[in-house]
Amino acid sequence: MKQHAFTLIELLIVVAIIGILSSIAVPNFLNAQVRAKVARSYADMRTTSTAIEQLRLDRGVLLVDFWDDDTDWGRKRIRDVFRGVGDEPEATRRQIHVLAPLTSPIAYLSSIPKDPFAPKFMQAVSGGESERFGLRGNDVYYYADNDPAQNGPDYGATQYEPPLREGDYILYAFGPAAEAMYGGATGVRYGIPYDASNGIVSIGDIMMRSGGGPVRSNLRGGR
Repeated sequence: MKQHAFTLIELLIVVAIIGILSSIAVPNFLNAQVRAKVARSYADMRTTSTAIEQLRLDRGVLLVDFWDDDTDWGRKRIRDVFRGVGDEPEATRRQIHVLAPLTSPIAYLSSIPKDPFAPKFMQAVSGGESERFGLRGNDVYYYADNDPAQNGPDYGATQYEPPLREGDYILYAFGPAAEAMYGGATGVRYGIPYDASNGIVSIGDIMMRSGGGPVRSNLRGGR
């Protein structure tokens, strides 16, 4: 009985074809994952922005960002207006505490969404070094504003381009290159807006100003 089998050359050709197809399919799959996470980041920030506007409409105030949480009026707002929600010592207060009034006592959000691009070393920790984005424990979206209650210049309002007007705020997230940038070391981010036209996985923060819409222009600095 005559038996048929593949020759070595035929097997090598099949392996080569599989390799070529893999080299095409895997990057496309990874890029699709990145695009999905970018879309999720923008969707999460739009939802968070809507919640912030609802809170402002109900309470007449903005959230207390980390430039203002050590001021007398900031502490008073957390204590009196937000009923102590998000009131943590400054040394351990994280961004999830800044956003906490969006979930309680009125649930403008059912939960605080996590940043899908937050480096792994920032995730699933019970503590934190501070609410400055880029430090351990800050795996949710970052919030900063130019609060009308601020008496004098607000550092957070002066670092953006164009600058935040009084009453404006900004939300931003890590971009696709975050893990490569941080690699397990703590530190603050570069403050460069992410733009997919620079490459699907490129350095940049995903940002959204109050009123909606991604930030495209460069920042003068960032924290």
